[in-house]
Amino acid sequence: MHTSDDEAAPPTRTERRRQRTRTRILEAGEQLMRERGVEAVTIHDITEAADVGHGTFYLHFECKAALVQPLIEQRAERLHEHVDRATHGERDPALRLATGIRLALSSIRSDPLWNWYVFQSGTPFRRLAEGIGAPPAEDMNRGVASGRFNVRDLRATWTFVDGAMIGVLTAWNRGALDEDAAETTAELALRSLGVPPEEAAQIAHEPLELH
Repeated sequence: MHTSDDEAAPPTRTERRRQRTRTRILEAGEQLMRERGVEAVTIHDITEAADVGHGTFYLHFECKAALVQPLIEQRAERLHEHVDRATHGERDPALRLATGIRLALSSIRSDPLWNWYVFQSGTPFRRLAEGIGAPPAEDMNRGVASGRFNVRDLRATWTFVDGAMIGVLTAWNRGALDEDAAETTAELALRSLGVPPEEAAQIAHEPLELH
């Protein structure tokens, strides 16, 4: 029996074992870095916790930062799922955008891995913005196409929102902003996209409900 080009062959035993090992390394690294902070954890700590050798670690990851990257991607994916739940499936781009900004800021602030990724990983700004769950391009594009957003330069506005989020996180780390900074950032982002001030304030301060 031949497998068609459209059907993926099932993973081999070796591939399944390799994936289990990679998952074990990721889980061990994540737990240690959440407990101690990223900088305090060594590759030796991770291999000991995962019960693998150094050579096995380097078969999967070239360095500790390379291990953090998929953990950040998992967090960004979960963030977008949280946005879907918090907006109850609503497709309004303004509501989704404001909710995403608020959830991203609160999540990054409380997560040592995400915080390290933002402030100490040396990741380029564009990839950094994508990694922290920056406003999804599809929501912004949909808002412009539908007339919900009124903006002359979408790329410049998107860059402004990205930068504002990172600036808020920086100020939060210094204790320079109040707890409602996430809502204020979401409100200003909506206003920059042409949402009327009163409506932007209402959307940005709606209670968040995660189910």
